[in-house]
Amino acid sequence: MPDPGNPDMNKASLPFESSDPAEQQLWQALGDLPRDEPSANLRRSFYGELEKAGSPGWGTRLRSWLGFSGNAGWVTATACLLIGFGAAQLAVERNNAEPDRLAALEQNIALLNRQLVLDRLQNDSPGTRLLGVYDATSLVQDDHQVAQALLVRATRDPSKSVRSAAIDALGPQLNSEAVGGELMSLLEGAESPIVQLALVDLVLRNGNQQQLDQLLRLANENRLYPDLVRHVKNSLGSETI
Repeated sequence: MPDPGNPDMNKASLPFESSDPAEQQLWQALGDLPRDEPSANLRRSFYGELEKAGSPGWGTRLRSWLGFSGNAGWVTATACLLIGFGAAQLAVERNNAEPDRLAALEQNIALLNRQLVLDRLQNDSPGTRLLGVYDATSLVQDDHQVAQALLVRATRDPSKSVRSAAIDALGPQLNSEAVGGELMSLLEGAESPIVQLALVDLVLRNGNQQQLDQLLRLANENRLYPDLVRHVKNSLGSETI
């Protein structure tokens, strides 16, 4: 067994440094043997594995692409998360406020349209007033001010076309006391056949029984134009009171 204290014996324990001439000759012969080179496939496989071992994995590449490779990346990610959360909250608030906005917008449009109609009904041009009458037809049912403006056009407008159109537009208001009384009084004193025809048709279509009786009385008293007298009697199915 080699002695740890004897360096010569330790040196001789190595086979390639042995003092045996035969063993030294053997090692020398082994060193002279030709060395085989690795094949091309083995060489490519070796370099492929070496490159794969040196390249970053998909997780590392993903973190690098997203900017998470350092502290700054995590700060960026946190900021993006907060911005996304804020944007989502804003979208929810906008969706909740959308119906109220639409309702307010519709109300503003309705008010502007109503004001436009009233302005047209008071315009100096007969054509513009006539246009206002047509526009007011859809508002007269629920708007007292528009109904009163139409009543003024029906009773006082200098244009017979505007008056007859206003009378026709007031149909839904004929049974109201204020509008109905004005129109029936206008019927009794109307001199224009156009205005009288509009009033007769209005009463025949929308009048109550009292108004129909009053219309028939005017026809029997010949206080209407002859063609209208026949029209009223034929419509009401009576030749006498």
